[in-house]
Amino acid sequence: MKIFSVFTAFSAILSCTAVVSAQSDPDPIGTIYDGHVPANLYGSSYPYPWPVKLFNFYNQRQNLTMAFMDIPARKHNKHNKTAVLLHGGNFCGVTWSDTARQLSAAGYRVILPDDIGFCKSSKPQGYSYNVQQQALNIHSLLTALGIDQVTVIGHSMGGMIAARYGLMYPNNVQQLFLVNPLGLEDWVAKGVPYLSVDASYESGVVSNFTTLKAYEHANYFPNAPWKPEYDAWVHMLADIYAGDYGSEYSYVMALVTDALLSQPVIYQLPLLQTRTYLLVGDSDVSALGKAWSSPAVAAKLGHYHELGPAAAAMIPNCKLHMFPGLGHAPFLQDPKAFYDVLLSWLD
Repeated sequence: MKIFSVFTAFSAILSCTAVVSAQSDPDPIGTIYDGHVPANLYGSSYPYPWPVKLFNFYNQRQNLTMAFMDIPARKHNKHNKTAVLLHGGNFCGVTWSDTARQLSAAGYRVILPDDIGFCKSSKPQGYSYNVQQQALNIHSLLTALGIDQVTVIGHSMGGMIAARYGLMYPNNVQQLFLVNPLGLEDWVAKGVPYLSVDASYESGVVSNFTTLKAYEHANYFPNAPWKPEYDAWVHMLADIYAGDYGSEYSYVMALVTDALLSQPVIYQLPLLQTRTYLLVGDSDVSALGKAWSSPAVAAKLGHYHELGPAAAAMIPNCKLHMFPGLGHAPFLQDPKAFYDVLLSWLD
């Protein structure tokens, strides 16, 4: 299996970690490895601005590796403030790099993980990619790092995971930032038909730079010009689809889509106990299932100018900011506007 090729390539290095075998007892926490890693890790050769570290752990009866970056605070951090930034489904942890620099300058240690299945992390094919599992994986990483209290910032799919993290670990979350999170509506209840995992895989495995760019422009930056700097993030994904793990990655995306469709977070928002901030680009039209729904159903989906205020009203301790004219990724589309709000709300 390809998943073991990375371990084979530097098995001597990883032998000092807690990567377990089928015959050994799984490490209950997992182990952090911060030595050299291959430039092309699990099919992702995109350069990361800080050293890539590995969290090796055992989960769902298999060895897994979560890649992450750990950025220290650039000024005195007497309160040991830490932020973990969770990426969206068509993004990687590195997409948060500029935000991480802002937070580091503000005195935060910043953790940027690649979720299991994504980017430079393991891409297991027999795995349950439900949102609770991804939240548990993030919690396991933070536990291994000795981090107990954290600010959680999540975008898109990462916003769904962040909300679940707040629901699962309320005593560990100092504050919760949800940036255009998915799951603010029940897509299936609104009429999105079932798409089999196999069909989803077949539609995704042919993805390339051109198709990905067209999708992101139409859904993430609607009615706005495409900026040349966005191309880097499209190349980041296109290279994975075209690489050694392209087929595996496509299948993971199909499994993730299947899991997300069944787990909208909207129904649990009233249960959030954490201080929550909702940041929404009001021109966002993103919605799972829109691409294979009828025109009548598609017309009901992705109205974030309505979904944002409605979700904020459901969360007990929530502050809402709507970015006029911005789409699904306001931190990429207008970084200054995004940071003005984010940094003013921190703590």
